[in-house]
Amino acid sequence: MAYETRSLDALGAAVRGMVRQYLKGTDATLRQNFTAVTAKVLALLAREYEFRLAWIYAQLFTRTTTDRAALRMQGADFGIYQKAASAASGAITGTGQPAITYPAGIRFLSAGLTYLTTAAFTAAPDGTFTAVVQSEAVGAASNREPEAVMTLADPSLYPTLSETAEVGADGLGGGADIEGIESLKARILERKARPPQGGSLSDYERFALEVSGVLKAWAFSFTGGIGSIAVFFLFDGRPNSIPTAADVDVVQTHIDSLRLIRVDDTVAVAPLPQALDVTISDLAMDTPEVRATIEANIAAMLLTRARPGLDADPFVLSRSWVSEAISSAAGEDSHTLVLPAGDVTYTGGHLPVPGIVTYA
Repeated sequence: MAYETRSLDALGAAVRGMVRQYLKGTDATLRQNFTAVTAKVLALLAREYEFRLAWIYAQLFTRTTTDRAALRMQGADFGIYQKAASAASGAITGTGQPAITYPAGIRFLSAGLTYLTTAAFTAAPDGTFTAVVQSEAVGAASNREPEAVMTLADPSLYPTLSETAEVGADGLGGGADIEGIESLKARILERKARPPQGGSLSDYERFALEVSGVLKAWAFSFTGGIGSIAVFFLFDGRPNSIPTAADVDVVQTHIDSLRLIRVDDTVAVAPLPQALDVTISDLAMDTPEVRATIEANIAAMLLTRARPGLDADPFVLSRSWVSEAISSAAGEDSHTLVLPAGDVTYTGGHLPVPGIVTYA
């Protein structure tokens, strides 16, 4: 039950009643009376206390709190902490002197950020090498796509190394910004609703969500046979939130460190994006602003309601959800949804993502 603040009129009436009760012979209801003015001032002061009490009351509950510190304390009671910003890591390739071992701590540059090799590496007989690097800065900006070029920061210290290197096929991933308050709140509420159960699917979903940058996670059992578990997840800062191979490696490593049932087939999996194309006709208010809002609503609906579909557990995207997303756009009066013509079913690990919206 929410804390109900009293109105200014109600507070004023209460103060005037107290004046009459405790100051015999006075009447605070007379407008010309000094006590009436005093009652108004006291009511205004009490109103500020009412607002403060309402705010404090809201901070007592996870669902209503707006204060980051209060939310952190509530999460700590369940061992849930705000996810810190993290640094990207992954492999890079380049050339050096054949059969020479280079030390850890070699610095490379990329778009104003620096990356250090985390372990010693040896060049192959043909001079090529693969080294594992980690960003010195944290945040989503430290991620790099496959084949991105990196520059050796101190070529004079390592003259036998090529001055440029290339990010490996998996890219550099795992970099994420500090977790927002709404994400932390959702994880605490999920923990309260579904307590740990010694290796249940919800436990594996929680393991994945503990990794910085992971937005959503879905765990499925028997995906690869008896005893197997697959954890599909979305990662912040990626196109359509689809994680890269480097992001998958980070999440898999974290799950391996926590899972209670040691099954060899437990894997973190990136969903396969499948574009949802939408065709709209007879849009009554067809303006650029309305179109932009419609497309944003469709993307938000997919992020909120969609999940990967499996052959044994298909996901059915209701056509009505798409129509609802269009109708909720500010300024939209009416429309006709042409595509999709019906509900859309997803299997094989495919996840619906925003496609092309056509206005006929």
